[in-house]
Parts: sequence; structure tokens; C-alpha cells
Amino acid sequence: MKIKTIVGEKKVEKVYPTTKIIEALTMMDKENVRRICVADPGTGRVEGILTNMDIVDFLGGGSKYNLVKFKHNHNMLSAINEPVKEIMTDNVVLIKENVELDEVIDLFVKKKIGGMPVIDKSGVLITTINERDVIKYLKDQVDEKLLVKDCMTENVVFATPGERLKDVARTMLRNGFRRLPVVSEEKLVGIITSTDFVKLFGSDWAFNHMKTGNIREITNVRIQDIMKTNIVSVTSNIKLVDAIKKMNELNIGVLPVVDGEKLIGLITEKDIVKCIYKK
Repeated sequence: MKIKTIVGEKKVEKVYPTTKIIEALTMMDKENVRRICVADPGTGRVEGILTNMDIVDFLGGGSKYNLVKFKHNHNMLSAINEPVKEIMTDNVVLIKENVELDEVIDLFVKKKIGGMPVIDKSGVLITTINERDVIKYLKDQVDEKLLVKDCMTENVVFATPGERLKDVARTMLRNGFRRLPVVSEEKLVGIITSTDFVKLFGSDWAFNHMKTGNIREITNVRIQDIMKTNIVSVTSNIKLVDAIKKMNELNIGVLPVVDGEKLIGLITEKDIVKCIYKK
């Protein structure tokens, strides 16, 4: 099956290299997307991609924070008016519209990415494809015998409620995770995702601190103050197809796996794609 059949007329969100970071963030938050393509305004060809993880990096998790720290002397209000090209990922994996689905899944698994731009034969951006698109297409082909425990990630890296935003950002980047469960005394109490960073960054609270120059008050905020606490979880023995249905219904990309009150794993879109790929 060629991917253009799967993505169809899917809307693509894009900005340009000169678009301000704050404008791209506003778009990501409004459209509730984890990645936006950065395209040349003249040719329409992809020059980069801005993801939630780039924002996590920019907010103190990694080297992109240097733009704030050194060039703008910790002035985030000034830094967010820099062009997107300053923090975008420019080494982008691209896929052509006539490629077979198996090749897309192969790239997701081997490159450890969750989505990529789809281009035409001239290299012009058409749309994007991500793990969620693949799962929605293949959900009816998943083996009914597969259980969540057959595909979940064990030995989970987690955060604690008292950790600071910048420390959690570093943990996410170091491990390549878009979300971390929050655990206290072995009990799941919340979850923090890269999307939460985008939403926090676009909030009035954060903007007011940026205006007064208090960027450290943003990066030092405790996770317990911004984490989601209304968590939907599953047990390890439910069918994978039922977990997929729950994720599709709620439009979420992860379910913590809890047996009793103890967190024993996570089932993510990436886990599901890998499981389908193997089977």
C-alpha cells in the first residue's frame, strides 16, 4: 500500500525559516500538533522540521537553550522572536508519496522517529505521515492474541513530582522520550509530555514571566504544578487491540501500564508500530 493512499488529503502545517519561534509555537498549540514542517517559501521544499522536542531543548533541556542563555542573556522574550531556523531540526528524514507503507514503518523503527514529511518527485512538501496514521490504518490487522505486555516498554524512565522543568527536559532529551510518567512512592501520580512544554510556553503565566525577565522561574517550575493528573491507564493483560481503540478514542499517544497501583510499563505508538512491524 502506497502512503499517499493512507494520508489522503491530510492537512499539513508548515512555516518558513524566517517565521518567528513564537508564531510557530502558537500554531503548534492551536492545531495540537507535535511537529511542523519548515519549507522554503519559494520552492515549497522542506528545509527543516520543528518538533515538540526542539521546544523541550530550547526551554533548557539541551544545546538550543544556548540561544537564550548566551545570545539573549537569558531574555526569553527576545529569544522567541528569533526565526525558526535557529532551533529547527534541519537533518530531516523525507519520504516520497509513492513509497510503500513497509518502507515508512522501517524508517520509523530504524531511525527512531515518529513522523516525517511526505514530498513529491520534485521534493515539494505535500503532507506528513506519523505513527498514529499508520496505526489507524493497520488497527484492524493487529493480531487479536497480542496483549499489551507483549509490546509495552518495561524498565520505565520516570520523573518525580518535585523535579524541576529543566531537569525533566534534560531527561527527555537524553533518552529520546516525548513523555515521562510521574511516580511517587512507586505509585503513578501524573504524566508530563513534550506537548505540555509547548502549552506552558504559550501560557499567560509564562509570558508574564518572560516580560519581567524571570526565565529561571519558568525553567525551575516543579513538575507537580504542570503535570497531567487525570491519567488513563491500562493493565498488562488487556488485548493490544483494545489499548489501540482507547488511544484512538482519546487521541493520545501513550498509556501507562499499571498492575494494582504499580507502574510496570508504558505502551506508546512507537511500541505498537514496532510490534506490528515484527509480527
